Amino acid sequence: MKFPPICTVLLTTTLFVGCDYFKNKKTENKAHNISNFSCTDPDNLNKIQINLKAEYIKVIEKNLRQSSRYDEADQNLLEKINKGLRFEIKTIRTLTEDIKTAKELNCESQMVVSFPKGLIQRAENAYQAYIENVEVEGYPTVKDYLDDNESGLTVTDDELRGNFLYSITKTDKEGLSLSVQNQKEILEDVAFITKHAVLFESYVKKNKEYHSIMQDNDQKYAAQYNLAKQAMDIRKKELEAEKQKQVERLNQTWDNFTEEQRERFKQDQADWFEKRDIDCKVIAQKPVYEIPENERETYQKQSDYWDEVLNDQNIEVQYTKCFNQRTIERVIYLNNLFN
Repeated sequence: MKFPPICTVLLTTTLFVGCDYFKNKKTENKAHNISNFSCTDPDNLNKIQINLKAEYIKVIEKNLRQSSRYDEADQNLLEKINKGLRFEIKTIRTLTEDIKTAKELNCESQMVVSFPKGLIQRAENAYQAYIENVEVEGYPTVKDYLDDNESGLTVTDDELRGNFLYSITKTDKEGLSLSVQNQKEILEDVAFITKHAVLFESYVKKNKEYHSIMQDNDQKYAAQYNLAKQAMDIRKKELEAEKQKQVERLNQTWDNFTEEQRERFKQDQADWFEKRDIDCKVIAQKPVYEIPENERETYQKQSDYWDEVLNDQNIEVQYTKCFNQRTIERVIYLNNLFN
C-alpha cells in the first residue's frame, strides 16, 4: 500500500569531495541510511512531529486571519496553546512485509495531539456560544464535528487521538523522504479546536450584544403590536355599533311593508340575505397586501405587526364592514321599491 504524500520532509546524506575521504566514509554513510530506514527511528519521528507543529502554526494563523473581520482572538491564550501543543507518534507498526528489499516503508501508528489542560472543554463551550445565533446548519458539538471529519481524530480528555499513517522512501540522492497521509485533515481539526478556544470571549461578547439588540427590538415590536391591536379594536367597535344600527333600520323598513308586500318579497329577501353573507365572507378574505396603500383603512396600515390572531380579526372586521354597506344598500332599495 502506498499513501499519497501531502507533506514531505527530506533527510539528506552529505557527501564530501575527495576520493580517499569518500572511500573512508562510504561504509559509515551506508550504515547510517540503513539504520534510519525504519518506522520507529527517533530522528524520523522527530522530523514528522516538528513539521506537523510548523504546518499547524500556518493553518491556525490563516484561520484566525479569516475570522478577524468578525471576531478578536485572545492572543495570550493563543501563544500559550501554540507553545504547549504537542504532536506525538505512538504505538508504531510497520506495514511493509519485506523490509530488507523494500524501497519504501508504510507505517501505521497512533497520533496523539496534547492540548493544555481544560483547553478542549473551553473549545466546546466556545463552539456552543458560536452556534447559538448561527442560522446555518452545523454540528451540535465539537465531537460531532470531529467524528464527521476525515482526520480520524477523536476527543479524549485534553487530547485528540487517532490513526496516523506515514511512509519512508529511499531516494537515490537525497537519502530518505518522509511523507504523511491526511495531514491536511489532521491540522484542520487541531486548528478548529484552537480557533474556537481563543475566540470564546469574542463569541460571548457578540452574543451579549446580539441579545441586547434583540431585546430592544422585541420591546419595540411589542409596542407596535399593541398599537395595531388597539387600532383594530377601535375600528371593530365602530363597525359593530354601525351593524346594530343598520340591522334595526332594515327591520323597520321591512316592517313598514304590508303583509301582502312582505309575502311577495319574502323569497327575494331570503335570497338577498344569503347572497349578502356569502359575498361579504369572500370579500373579507382579501389579503391586506393586495389592497393599495392609499385604500387601506387606518388600522390596516399597522398590518406589518399582525400575527395570526390579528389577521383573523381583520377578516371579521372586513366582513362587518361589507355587511353594513350591503345592508345600507338594501334599505335604500326597499325604500324605493314602492315609492
